[in-house]
Amino acid sequence: MLVPHYEIRLSAAEQQALEALRRAGRTPQQTVRRVSILLLAHAGLSNQAIADEVGTSRNLVQKWRKRFALSEPPPLLVEEEADPLQRLEALQDLPRSGRPPDFSPTGAPHGRRRRLPRD
Repeated sequence: MLVPHYEIRLSAAEQQALEALRRAGRTPQQTVRRVSILLLAHAGLSNQAIADEVGTSRNLVQKWRKRFALSEPPPLLVEEEADPLQRLEALQDLPRSGRPPDFSPTGAPHGRRRRLPRD
């Protein structure tokens, strides 16, 4: 059996926040899956056992375990206090590059407008 390379240790505050996210009815399903992965990793399960429990691939479990383990909060200024839940931001998707959207819900045009031919 393979031993996970990245060990997940959660503080009591982080564990409570993750449990609350998992129980909340409006949490996106992908976030619930990531939270479940972290909670099971904190319990000491292997990547394959977590993948079987959550119903996903072992590679996805490895990805989120590694991303959370390597996430470090930015350095603090002298007068700031450490936020115990700041590591939970690692559950969010990373910014992606790509083409700007053509559609805006506000109705503002995004570039050239296509004109209809006149008769």
